[in-house]
Amino acid sequence: MNPQLAHVRERGTNAVLSAAKFLLGLSSYIGGKPLIRCSGFWIDWDDESKTGTIFTTAHLIRSNNSEFDVWLGQDEYDPNAKVMVHLLDDTAVEAHLLYYQVHYDIALFRARVDSPVQFPSFNDRVQYAQEVFLLGRAENLDLRITYGRVEYLNPDVFQRYHFMFSSKTDANQYDDGGLVIDLDGKVVGMVNITSQGSFIPCSILLKCLDLWRKYGHITRPHLGFKFFAIKFLDPLYIEKIWRKYNIDDGLIVNEVADGSNGEMLGIRRGDIISCFNGEQISTTVELENLLLDICKDFDRTNQPSAEVDVVIKVFNIRKSRWRELHLTTNISEHGEVVARESYSSFHFGIKDFSFGGT
Repeated sequence: MNPQLAHVRERGTNAVLSAAKFLLGLSSYIGGKPLIRCSGFWIDWDDESKTGTIFTTAHLIRSNNSEFDVWLGQDEYDPNAKVMVHLLDDTAVEAHLLYYQVHYDIALFRARVDSPVQFPSFNDRVQYAQEVFLLGRAENLDLRITYGRVEYLNPDVFQRYHFMFSSKTDANQYDDGGLVIDLDGKVVGMVNITSQGSFIPCSILLKCLDLWRKYGHITRPHLGFKFFAIKFLDPLYIEKIWRKYNIDDGLIVNEVADGSNGEMLGIRRGDIISCFNGEQISTTVELENLLLDICKDFDRTNQPSAEVDVVIKVFNIRKSRWRELHLTTNISEHGEVVARESYSSFHFGIKDFSFGGT
């Protein structure tokens, strides 16, 4: 036994064995050729039709991973890919795609099975530094178990900002779409191997699932920015921002999309946004939850595309003053694109960090 796990040996074993009952293996094929092998988990069961619903990653049907920077929106997906569900009794059944959403890289499938399935309990309050297990199914359905802690990290400039991270160090494709569980066996997230150790927290997953069940699609406002959270910077830089601007919380704009409404409002790289619709936001995950809540409240007319204003409080670092702006955003179920003609970004935690903006 790994000495690192001695303090959670019994509790952790019980949690893992409980969660393993609804963890599946999945494989996909295009034109008869294998595409990917990953994991997924049951979330629902219909007794009348004898079908279960599976939550997993949309990477399962991603036919072309064309760019390292997902914000360019150039990945390709094949909704006609053949998907097989590898059940725990070593049988396999074909699954049918219900929906996929490329911004969050999630997908839902339905499969017919003979017996009712077990599905998880969720905990949407995962905490930083919390102990977690990441679970996946290997190709032979053996359970892959990795222990870690939730880390205080920002997504990098190439990643969507709804991710959290664990100290996991050996991620591979089998874990993709698998479970992140707490020591009580409750699901706190879904593994996403866009980056090593990254996962989508349940606060996001459950809101996505709720939107899909209500409206048949998952929409979100497209702001046209990339962000870093001040709270996850090195304390040296947090203190430097506070000394210079009297600000110690909020999101720093790392990139503004060319031609976006934010750019036309004068928002630039390095500006700090502290509030969205009057709510103080400290992390990008908090922001993503707020954006999904906007769609939950807004999408009463069942329109997959529309516009909504978001009120933001912005600190202009060039003029050292606050502004309150009404940002018109497009609500869409497509992946948000944030691109510039010439690429540039902040590099937090290095000596040449500049607060001057551009």
